[in-house]
Amino acid sequence: MKKYLALPLLAALLACHPVGVDYVRPKMDLPASFAVPAGDQAPQLRWWTALGDPVLTRLITQAYAASPDLRLAEARLRQARAQQGVQDAQGGPTVNLDGRVSRDLISANSEEFANLPFPNPKVNFTNYQVGFDASWELDFFGHQRRLSEAALSRTESSAEQLGDARLVLAAEVARTYIELRTGQQRLILAETSTRQAEQLVQLTQVAFQAGDSSRQDLQQAELNLASFRATVPELEVGLRESLTSLATLTAQPVEQVQAQVGAVAKLMAVPPAPAAGLPSDLLNRRPDLRGAERDLQAANADVGVAVAERYPRFSLVGSAGWNSIQAGSLLQNASRTWSLGPQFTLPLFDQGLLKSQVQARKAAFDAALATYHKAVLAALADVDVAFTRLAQDERKRQQLLEAEARQRQILDLDQRRFQAGDIDRTTVLQAQRSLLSQQDQSLQAQSQSLTALVSIYKSLGGGWE
Repeated sequence: MKKYLALPLLAALLACHPVGVDYVRPKMDLPASFAVPAGDQAPQLRWWTALGDPVLTRLITQAYAASPDLRLAEARLRQARAQQGVQDAQGGPTVNLDGRVSRDLISANSEEFANLPFPNPKVNFTNYQVGFDASWELDFFGHQRRLSEAALSRTESSAEQLGDARLVLAAEVARTYIELRTGQQRLILAETSTRQAEQLVQLTQVAFQAGDSSRQDLQQAELNLASFRATVPELEVGLRESLTSLATLTAQPVEQVQAQVGAVAKLMAVPPAPAAGLPSDLLNRRPDLRGAERDLQAANADVGVAVAERYPRFSLVGSAGWNSIQAGSLLQNASRTWSLGPQFTLPLFDQGLLKSQVQARKAAFDAALATYHKAVLAALADVDVAFTRLAQDERKRQQLLEAEARQRQILDLDQRRFQAGDIDRTTVLQAQRSLLSQQDQSLQAQSQSLTALVSIYKSLGGGWE
């Protein structure tokens, strides 16, 4: 009857709720909506495809496959999963098989033979032993369960860190690729401006020699030419830096990246901005916030572990096997040996060690909570700044495009007047130079808008379903 009562009692004890406080997502005082105007386009899971550039898509795919940063994050995730497996295994019963053969010599004058009634006992013999050892901690107060909870949370945090690394990598490849295409177009404009500046210097020299222009006009034309010539090497260096950065991000040789990028191509158009959703959505969208929350949950479980260590710990331990001084009789019933029973440990006096551990774990939880709050506030600021920057950049780009259109009209009018003989070629070259300058500014504004759009996707956590 006692056996039948013991089993339900044991099951009830094992079902005890672990000590400590169960994790609950902390409440955040988040705004109901974002203050800045946001887009309304549904974002794509592979968000960079919204830019419509297959070369960029291929570069990001290669970066995902070979980036050292991702390999590092993946290795840490595998390590966390293995550590979680180690901890989960410690929560269950363990059984070990061991065997031993030894040649033993026991002292005839030892206390083991002090009360033996017969003389000349055998003190030299061979001992044969084989058996099983088993143990199982009865997790009444949740010590092992809290350890497993912390290990699982840290594994999930490592997974989120990998997701964040992928998001950051894709955004960096996109930003660098935009810089590369922008630099290519700006270099073409700079080389064209340099050739026009050379023509303008030649025309000004002829006018100066004919007395139709001053020395100051000639010096100004030469100064403009020197300025344009100095711009070309700077842009070439910037292009090389963009290529080497892409090579580093994709873990490929520079020459291979250059071949993939191919010839000069136009900068991609600026697509509509994605929908921002609600500020509360960021808690589930951004991998860095999800990772910070998993770290917070792990810290909460650590507090439970420290609290459980102040309670008694119960275990079932046992052993069984055979022991004989003769190999032939090792497996006989008379050689059997076994032991089974519960054991417990209870800390009684530790000079405040366990109490201090609880306080330290609670302080670590408070630090993780502050880190989480800070990360959420930074995420809200990222979204606000990214959308604000895109709105301002797009407003600036539209104004520059209007100015470029007006400058193009001025150039068309000057060309017709030149053909009619009303003005000289110098005036036409100056109008062309002004148009090139406007085109360069519009191009830079387009690049800034694209970069701001990449920042928006990054601040929202990339694409999502």
